Amino acid sequence: MDIFVLTSEQEGLPRVILEAMLMGKPVVASNVSGPSELVVDGETGFLVPAKNPQAFAKSILKLVENPTLRTQMGENARKRVIENFSIEKYVKGVEGILYDELKMD
Repeated sequence: MDIFVLTSEQEGLPRVILEAMLMGKPVVASNVSGPSELVVDGETGFLVPAKNPQAFAKSILKLVENPTLRTQMGENARKRVIENFSIEKYVKGVEGILYDELKMD
């Protein structure tokens, strides 16, 4: 797989995008809540309007035709996941929320 594509019209926080990014793959996803919080448009992939197959095709084709861009976006994606979405940061965030809840009681 060279490019990860997610055409969902609605999403929560799609871990599958994080997994693809961690593997160094650029992402083409619908510009809806969830993917728009993970993908940096033009840097780690492309966010396109939901229900717009032409926009998806255009973005995918751009990555297929430009291996250098595809590689750079994949590297940016991997770096973004490591820096912003590590399991350690997730656990620390959950601990902080729990700690704040305990302080309020």
